[in-house]
Amino acid sequence: MLLDTARVITVAKRRHFRQHKKTSFTQAKKIHFQIENIDGLGQGVSKPNSEVHFIAKTLPGETGTARVLKQKKNVSIARVDALDIASDHRVEPSCAHFEQCPGCHFLHTDYSNELELKKSVLENSFRKIELPQGGIQVSRAPQRQHYRNRLQLHYRHKYLGMVDGLLDQVVEIPECQILMPQLQEHLHALYEDKSWTEEHSGNGHCEIYWQDDRVNISWDKPYADGGFTQVNQAVNEMLIDQVKQRALAVPFEHLLDVFSGTGNLSNPIIAEKQVPRRMVDLSDVSHADFMAMNLYDEDALPRFLQRQGLKKFDLMLVDPPRKGFPALNDWVKKLKPKRLIYVSCNPASLAADVRSLTGKFTLSHLSLLDMFPSTYHFETVATLDFPKH
Repeated sequence: MLLDTARVITVAKRRHFRQHKKTSFTQAKKIHFQIENIDGLGQGVSKPNSEVHFIAKTLPGETGTARVLKQKKNVSIARVDALDIASDHRVEPSCAHFEQCPGCHFLHTDYSNELELKKSVLENSFRKIELPQGGIQVSRAPQRQHYRNRLQLHYRHKYLGMVDGLLDQVVEIPECQILMPQLQEHLHALYEDKSWTEEHSGNGHCEIYWQDDRVNISWDKPYADGGFTQVNQAVNEMLIDQVKQRALAVPFEHLLDVFSGTGNLSNPIIAEKQVPRRMVDLSDVSHADFMAMNLYDEDALPRFLQRQGLKKFDLMLVDPPRKGFPALNDWVKKLKPKRLIYVSCNPASLAADVRSLTGKFTLSHLSLLDMFPSTYHFETVATLDFPKH
């Protein structure tokens, strides 16, 4: 009976928890807002008096009321309660889960405006850096939805979906519109047949991804199980082509690919111009050009120079994780590239790394590629030239 009693108490606690989370929004403090701009996380920014409110799924010029779900001193994060004035760019979201799901951020506006908002974020990140003469080049995605070839879902007991961090609950998304069609059928199956709960109880995550022309599902493994790939293949091809064009536009004899992975960006360059290449990244790749190394280690550069015979590369590719590459200036000073092509999914860390450069350079090209439509994420390609190198 002790086990049965414990089970009843646990179930009762879960029910109480779910009910509390459902009613917590309406119990939260109400504020009035007027959105001035959109920040790098896709949130509307309202600044009444000395306070700052961040409100997701709003647009510049909109006013209304919101509920505060998190607050620290004069900064709060809130959710829309009601709109008084809606933007002319507001549209009806094409996904039934949009209002609750934290996965997408811009389905409440038209796609052209989404791109303008992303462009303004990139411009703001580079406000202290002289932009190229032609400004920022923006590349639209061929599809705004049904493009993603990989999705990580979290589960808590029998609930499976995206985690709403503010309300601390799982939002189920059986009709997710961002997935490619081949994956949607298998997503539906996970909701229709809950037999997976027999082997996977408690808290964890699963990943659905398209690889080798088939659907794969992994449970409770690190992200990108089976090897990292860009989630939007069509835009990835655009990215590869753009990097290749920027690389081949200048003469070079030696290529360094930092955070190379399997050579997604440098393979096409080498295929066209056969020059010596060095690839560097954390995970080892079975390739003669590859050097396995944690590029965030303090002694990464000295170890690289010790193991690498060539001490100078005239073309350097950098494609780091979201945290950027804080040691960029040290590598540039030591290896003296004539051209640096920096690919980033985080404009803030990219701009910080560019500002860290102490030598003279020219930002000759800056482009935004919408690798992640409907979300606040995007890829940036920055081309820097060093005349004195």
